[in-house]
Amino acid sequence: MNNLMKITFSLFLFIAAINNSKADNGRIKFGKVSMEELAMTTYDKDTSAVAVILYDSGSSYFETQFINESSDFVIKFERHVRIKILKPEGFNYATFKIPLYHSTDGEEKMGSIKAKTYNLDGKIITDKLERNSIFDEETTPNWKQVKFTMPNIKVGSVLEIKYQVTTPFFHNFKAWKFQYSIPVVYSEYNTRIPSYFNYQITTKGYYPLTTTNDGHRTENFLIKYTEMDKNSGSAKSIEHQYTLTPVSQANIYSAENIPAFKSESYMLAEENYMCCIEFELQSYKFDYGAFHNFTSTWENVNEKLIKSDEFGLAMKKDGFTKDILSEIIKEEQTEEEKTALLFQAVQNNVKWDEKYRLFCDKSLKNTWKDKAGSSAEINLLLVAMLREAGIKANPIVLSTRKNGIIHPSHPTITQMNYVIACAEINDKKYLMDATDPYCPIGILPFRCLNDKGRLITENDSEWINLDPNTGSKISMVSSLSLTKEGTIEGKISEAFYDYESIDIRKKIANNTDGYSEKLESNYEDWNISEIEYKNLDDRNKPTQIRYSVAIENLVNMEGERIYFNPILKYKTSENPFKLEQREYPVNFGYPISVSYLLILELPENYILEEQPKSSKITLPDNGGEYTYQVNYSNNKVVVKYAFSTDKTQYVPSEYEYLKEFYNQIIAKENQILVLKKTEPTALK
Repeated sequence: MNNLMKITFSLFLFIAAINNSKADNGRIKFGKVSMEELAMTTYDKDTSAVAVILYDSGSSYFETQFINESSDFVIKFERHVRIKILKPEGFNYATFKIPLYHSTDGEEKMGSIKAKTYNLDGKIITDKLERNSIFDEETTPNWKQVKFTMPNIKVGSVLEIKYQVTTPFFHNFKAWKFQYSIPVVYSEYNTRIPSYFNYQITTKGYYPLTTTNDGHRTENFLIKYTEMDKNSGSAKSIEHQYTLTPVSQANIYSAENIPAFKSESYMLAEENYMCCIEFELQSYKFDYGAFHNFTSTWENVNEKLIKSDEFGLAMKKDGFTKDILSEIIKEEQTEEEKTALLFQAVQNNVKWDEKYRLFCDKSLKNTWKDKAGSSAEINLLLVAMLREAGIKANPIVLSTRKNGIIHPSHPTITQMNYVIACAEINDKKYLMDATDPYCPIGILPFRCLNDKGRLITENDSEWINLDPNTGSKISMVSSLSLTKEGTIEGKISEAFYDYESIDIRKKIANNTDGYSEKLESNYEDWNISEIEYKNLDDRNKPTQIRYSVAIENLVNMEGERIYFNPILKYKTSENPFKLEQREYPVNFGYPISVSYLLILELPENYILEEQPKSSKITLPDNGGEYTYQVNYSNNKVVVKYAFSTDKTQYVPSEYEYLKEFYNQIIAKENQILVLKKTEPTALK
């Protein structure tokens, strides 16, 4: 038996041992790492894996703790994970970040951390994580993370980590991820929930889970509290205690041989599609206690936001907007004109601090004074100013693309992390985000294009579609001539619309000289001159760039023939879709369109000998189209192509069509023109 067969067989035995321990309701013991795990050099089910999670086990259960002279329930979360490093690219899996929530109502606390790195050097070498290698970092006002990197990491290392987190927040019952960007041999999550607590359980992803009912058991929770003696004149405190005995339901959620999640171009947050299980608190009630209902509706969410000091009431606290409006707008202006001026005033005067916020951390008055603020502060300020001007305006709350999709059937505030503004004029809604100085009214930053948002008004709320009415469009027109020496000379005009126009303006960023230099450096064989920019300051018009060009080394001259690819720019050179199968949607964010026109004058005594056939490639259900045409007359070749994806999102069943659509475009755009030299016409 050769070494590879030995390692593969050993890994099979290890997986079998895991499955047997699962069947016996047992667990892998911390510190008991085998020689087979250390000798493992590749994962046979995915030889490209840079690392593999050999074992991942989590548990969440309830206890009581005596805090501030009284007992209360807390949730204990424990995790034990073992990871094998297979390639240098897997070293980043040796860094752990454990999030902890805190508020005025309490804080989550990190318990014990045990962590070891194992290496094989004739014998097993063990390196223990030292306490001084563990760091606390504040990430947001209510979140921090415990961060550490495992010691002595090498290719072949096995990492083992075990830790515990205690939370006083019943709504923070830990979710569990079964899938990562590396494969997982075995993963399980054990939960034990007393009958006092009712959670809605949601699974996500495309990999099947096994749910095992591990039975019911009676718990014993000791409750203690201290109160002052009620007898007159007594200064004594009296301690009381009693035991609660609810029945808990135990479940085991498990999965094995989970493939690595393969991310690809044009997708929303990975967390939307990775296999996981989540728990949302619906209600709780203790023996003889009050019923606490957390089952929410969108009406409840709306009411909480409207009554919040950091949201709805923040727009009513300050009357300072009256003082600044007179400097920006005039009474005789239309509502559309006033909206545009107020939007630009906030855009140009208040800089986004790049914080994604649903609530304000400071007053709107201070936001205007500081000339800086979060997404909530900037856009709630805009709403307040619009209202002061007599315009019907309200905020829209949403979840950004990286934050995940909002589940309409789970109405909670915690799903949202961002605010934009909406003005309604003559029954038409205008969506605005003043955090981006380049976006005009009606076009939201790309980060906001995440299905739907919730419009929040004083009395009601409704869903608002965030998909843009416009998309991304590039139009290029070239009028060029080919010299006998093989140089292409002439004029090129490019126009950029909507999202493309925004991107170009950001790249130029009031520095046309810098952008001109970059434009020339990006095309080494292009000698670009006479660059002219138009509409840079008018966000409602397409950005235009015109220039003269002399291009060398683009054609291949062989004897009497010239070979030439007529796609000078915006060529699809690589297919962004490479997976055999994609189980999650393709999301472009907005429709994409490219229009290309080349008018090429041939050198004297040259004709077009060969040319690509004109063709039309389409996606089913009007999902997109690509047309390619070549025409030749009067010593000129005219090459046109038009590309469009007409939908924002394509479901997994359309993936193969989309993938083939790009394959055919690439093949078409790799075809060349063949020019042939002819004998000059004799003079009579």
